[in-house]
Amino acid sequence: MALTISFPNTKPLSAGLLLVLSTLAPASAQDMPQMPPAQVEVAVAEKRMMAPEMLVSGTVISLNDSRIASEVEGPLSWIAQVGTAVKEGDTIARIDDRLLKVAARRAEANLKRLQANLVFREQDVKRYQELAKSDNTSQAKLQEVTAQRDMLAQEIADAEATLDRAKGDLARAEIRAPFPGHVVQRLANKGEYINVADQIVRLVDNEHIEVVIPAPIGITPFLKAGEMVAVHDGRTSRMLPIRAVVPVGDMVSRMVEVRLTSNPEFWMVGTPVKVSLPKEEAQEAVAVPRDAVVMKGDSRFIYKVSADNKAEQVSAEIASSIGLWVSLKGGLAEGDKVVIRGAERLMPGQDVMIKDASSR
Repeated sequence: MALTISFPNTKPLSAGLLLVLSTLAPASAQDMPQMPPAQVEVAVAEKRMMAPEMLVSGTVISLNDSRIASEVEGPLSWIAQVGTAVKEGDTIARIDDRLLKVAARRAEANLKRLQANLVFREQDVKRYQELAKSDNTSQAKLQEVTAQRDMLAQEIADAEATLDRAKGDLARAEIRAPFPGHVVQRLANKGEYINVADQIVRLVDNEHIEVVIPAPIGITPFLKAGEMVAVHDGRTSRMLPIRAVVPVGDMVSRMVEVRLTSNPEFWMVGTPVKVSLPKEEAQEAVAVPRDAVVMKGDSRFIYKVSADNKAEQVSAEIASSIGLWVSLKGGLAEGDKVVIRGAERLMPGQDVMIKDASSR
């Protein structure tokens, strides 16, 4: 006789069915697939000289930003368009040179006239020298014609200088770029009469740039030429060397100027940036890359990898930072492996698999 088990308001189940169900349940749990370990990239915590930093605003500037002026006068007959890229020596404006050509021809004619007169004076001196040998003229007359010849030679030298200047003025009617760059502003227009020293165009060299920062005088003891600082443009961060700290402060703002060497491929002239500058003396601390810090809401933390390859969450209370490295007030030791890629998807205690960064 088969044994049956009944429950209130349910249909009875046979003992055989219960036995089958009891044997299948453990097998299903055992065969359930496990989640694979999360693939992450890690960096090793290391001891570094770290210091608290402050963010200051800076600007990318050109080392050659000039307002090119005219060296001659006359009507402006042509000027380059705004945005024109020019090389060193290219024409960026042109002065009408008709009067300059006339001045050059007059200077050349005057020089030839004086040179012809010098030939006569040379012959005159020779004639009086011969007469003086035979006592047919006085020494005073010989000295007079000799002095006239010498004065004429000086007039010729002056005429040569005048001709050189006239030719130079004619050449300078073509206003040329003193360095490569872009025409960014017209300061005069075609047809205007230009006087000497009148500004024609603004030319900016976009190949040789620097970052200029006004920094508080109080932090200058911690700024040294050659040290690397982090520069942020809102999208990326780059490490740039300090080229110079100008050793003169402004009496009103109490700021000094700091210059960073930059690359024209990074930013265009005029780009605003934020620069992290040290504000205290650096001290040795355990540091990790800034990419290891995960921010979720108001909390900051990092994940370090344990000996059995599990993610351990550590609260990240930043003590100081330099460039792309930060140090925490606790929770890390030298040699700890911290996750720098893939931490956003991790959970505390989750298994991880370290991925070689070079394989990307």
